[in-house]
Amino acid sequence: ATVDYATGQIVWQEDEQYTAETFLSFLEKIVTQYPAGQIAIVLDNARIHHAKLLQPFLDKMKGRLELVFLPPYSPHLNVVEGLW
Repeated sequence: ATVDYATGQIVWQEDEQYTAETFLSFLEKIVTQYPAGQIAIVLDNARIHHAKLLQPFLDKMKGRLELVFLPPYSPHLNVVEGLW
């Protein structure tokens, strides 16, 4: 899930399993939900967030979508954790 800091809007996706493929699908959903402007997504360091499969999409979105990774073992810094 994502939480828009400015509006509080939540964009989420629920899947049977969380894989690099489902994460890519989620990133595409976010970019569609916010068709203009720059997007920064704060993430934990789950393996799926670093998958090589994402690189072509991230290259395509360079300058529009930025992934910002939290330090390891810091769920208290991740605002969306409060939703769960």
